[in-house]
Amino acid sequence: MASSVSISKILKAVTDARGGTPPPRLCVVGAGDQLARVVGVLSAGAKDESGGVSGVVDALAAADFPHDQRLASRWDIVVLVAAGCPVAEASPVVHAARRGGAEVIGLVEGPGHEQWLRETGLFDDEVARGLGPDADGKPTLEHQIVKAAGDGAGSLAQSLPSVRRAYCDHVVLTNAAQNGVIGVVVIIPGADMPAMTANQIRMVLKIAHAYGEELGLDRAIEILSIVGTGFVLRTLARQALDFVPGFGWAVKGAVGFSGTVALGQAAIAYFEAGAPLRLSRMQRINRQIERVKTRLPGPLKGLGS
Repeated sequence: MASSVSISKILKAVTDARGGTPPPRLCVVGAGDQLARVVGVLSAGAKDESGGVSGVVDALAAADFPHDQRLASRWDIVVLVAAGCPVAEASPVVHAARRGGAEVIGLVEGPGHEQWLRETGLFDDEVARGLGPDADGKPTLEHQIVKAAGDGAGSLAQSLPSVRRAYCDHVVLTNAAQNGVIGVVVIIPGADMPAMTANQIRMVLKIAHAYGEELGLDRAIEILSIVGTGFVLRTLARQALDFVPGFGWAVKGAVGFSGTVALGQAAIAYFEAGAPLRLSRMQRINRQIERVKTRLPGPLKGLGS
């Protein structure tokens, strides 16, 4: 598979997946056991977790949150836990966080918080209604954090396993939607495949980065060789759809979307399982990598290490 994909696409996808934006700093504001619970759920599984708190997460009582704009600007995302935090304490936190340039999220679980939301000044798209994998309410705090993190979401997913699945789902759906559109609007037979393949490569490598993979050229090709074996099958299937009369464009859009979702879910399952790799396959992939690297221009050969 690797030899059929442009090396320049893989190199660009590696750069995109690595990002370069540091993980955003989070501050969870609340009171008592509810504050401790939220911080614990967000910090679960983090490599730098100490005393139940990740290094990218701070926890403060509402009364301790700084109102000074310069001090408040140390955080990129401020999560306000409604339970146990009265409006008189919560509202100043919302305004101070916004002045400091932070994205604000209010976590409200269960009914009866509408007045609290109105009086604290939170907007509908700043509200999370569930927490954790078994959350009852949607959107969850994890999904809202990923949205608020923007370009730093990938680095944050690497640091906080609790938001990793929400980030990966977002990456999969975004790329699937793009490929669905490409399948519909590109009318020249076969012309959509390079753009779709580039999207799928970026998607797989962004998922790999979120799971803590060190992405050099060698590892990127290895991952794409294992997880991306469906590239060739989907290419053949989509070429066949060029011969579908009438509504072939609509079918291709659906195949572009569903095929990308299937590949994304396969990639997530692969990394959830610890990225297993059999020795025989590793040896074959290593031979493929070496053949590819012999065709690289001199300055690019070192990117595989």
